[in-house]
Amino acid sequence: MTTKISRREWLIGGTALAGGLLLANSGTAQSLTVDGYTPTPQNPIRFSSNENPYGISKAARIAMNNSYDVAHLYGGSGRRELIQLLANNEGISPENILMTSGSSEILHTLALITGIEGGSILAPDPTFDNNFMKYAELMEINKIRVPVKSGDMSIDLDAMRAAMTDDVRIIYIVNPNNPTPTILHGKELREFCLEMSKRCYVFVDEAYYEYVTDPNYETMIPLAVENENIIVTRTASKIHGFAGVRVGFGFGTTAMLKKVKDKLTGSVSTVSVHGALASYKDIETQQFVLRKNAESLDIIYKMCEKHGMRYIKSNSNFTYIETGIEAREFGTRLRKYGVQVGRPFEPFTKWCRISTSKPEDTRYLVECYEKEFT
Repeated sequence: MTTKISRREWLIGGTALAGGLLLANSGTAQSLTVDGYTPTPQNPIRFSSNENPYGISKAARIAMNNSYDVAHLYGGSGRRELIQLLANNEGISPENILMTSGSSEILHTLALITGIEGGSILAPDPTFDNNFMKYAELMEINKIRVPVKSGDMSIDLDAMRAAMTDDVRIIYIVNPNNPTPTILHGKELREFCLEMSKRCYVFVDEAYYEYVTDPNYETMIPLAVENENIIVTRTASKIHGFAGVRVGFGFGTTAMLKKVKDKLTGSVSTVSVHGALASYKDIETQQFVLRKNAESLDIIYKMCEKHGMRYIKSNSNFTYIETGIEAREFGTRLRKYGVQVGRPFEPFTKWCRISTSKPEDTRYLVECYEKEFT
């Protein structure tokens, strides 16, 4: 008896086999759950980039493979369905959503708009600075940085109000923040956004929205779609594992989104769209990732409590711990065990951001920490 396979199945199977061989040859497995993998300084377990260690869901992978039937066509398909799905989830109109190749494209474009229109950026310190802030730096835009609160390291909105000047063109807030995984309470942030949007743009990045467990948190999307100078971004890079696939979204009024869209230079691939559509529908996998994320965070918390280390309770897929030594040295000493942690963030150079990995890997992190430091 023979088993027939279609040309599609052969192509997908061949591609998967080739991908598997490539993975094995390049040594990119980075989890103790992968047979044959041993952490090394050259190929460490990554606790450094706030990635989803479980990767793209099975449903999304299947959808991406199937999408190649239409990937040769300009415009592709699935875009309207994906935007409508998000619109339904948020209770807004599809015209209030802009899809881009990762939320970083919107971050760059907003920095570009700020540079063109002139003025300064007002932002907490520290906050995520790899995209919007770094791009603004390249354009030599003045940045006014406001320290987070000294106690819980949350964003200090009163201090940001006090630092406001007539020259500020845009206020940048990441909520939950990064590298301090704190949140701003909904009522407090909503009042701040309404007040400041009368004077400048207010940009709220909600990259870690899906991980939040604090009941005081609120998305600012309902505010953005009703107020001209407010924009919110979300990304599929985190809980959906699309960091290398690139799908992001902007939420705002049609006028605000047009201002951004007119200056975009990229586009979203059909393969990415179909994968995202399947992933956003796959609630079961998202819930699994959230459970495992909470489990890994708890392992890190217990390590810190056991050894008397300060840490920030997280509303994201990373936490922030006080190392007692320079973060760069802390990372170097763990790297020899095949453990890679986050880079230093000024001015808290004796604190380290640690992303969650799989619980099995996080337990290994604890073993390495105790071996090296205790």
